[in-house]
Amino acid sequence: MYTLEAILARESTLRGTLEEFPGVKLIPLPQGICMIPMTGLLLQELEIRYQGGTKVTRPDYQRFSDSLVPDFERLIKGVDQFARHLSQNGLVAYVEATFTGGYGGHETMMWEKGEIVDGPGHDISTVLRRLGVVRISGRDEFDTVGLGRHRSTRQWLADSVP
Repeated sequence: MYTLEAILARESTLRGTLEEFPGVKLIPLPQGICMIPMTGLLLQELEIRYQGGTKVTRPDYQRFSDSLVPDFERLIKGVDQFARHLSQNGLVAYVEATFTGGYGGHETMMWEKGEIVDGPGHDISTVLRRLGVVRISGRDEFDTVGLGRHRSTRQWLADSVP
C-alpha cells in the first residue's frame, strides 16, 4: 500500500510563510522542491485554526471534516486556507495518492496568489513539472524527486526526525 497526502512547493515560495505554523515539518526534496506532509496532528491544527475547532481526538486514525472536493480524502477547509496562505509567493500544490495492489490514483490541486489555479487533477508528475522539476532520463518527475522513497505520509515524517 502507498499513501501520500502533502503540500509541495519550491523552497523559495515557502520562505517566510511558515513561522506561525509550529506543527509544520518541511522536508527538502531534489531540485528545490519541499514537501509538507499532511499528518494527523497538522490537519488537526489546521482544523482548529481555520474551522474554529475540531472533534478529532485521534488525528492519525479518525476522519476529518468533509473534504471540499469529493475525490480527495483530506482536502479540508484548513488545508485549502493553508495552501492559499502559502501561495502568496508562488505556486503551491496539494497532492494525494493512494495505491493498493497496483490499483488507486492521484488527486491534485494548485494555488497561486491565494487562488486556485488548477485542479482537481489526477497526475502528480504534471504538478511537479509545473513546479519546475526536470525529469532525469528514465524517470518521471515523481521518481526524479523521490516521492516513492516512502510508502506513507507518516514514514516521510518519521524519516525526517533527527
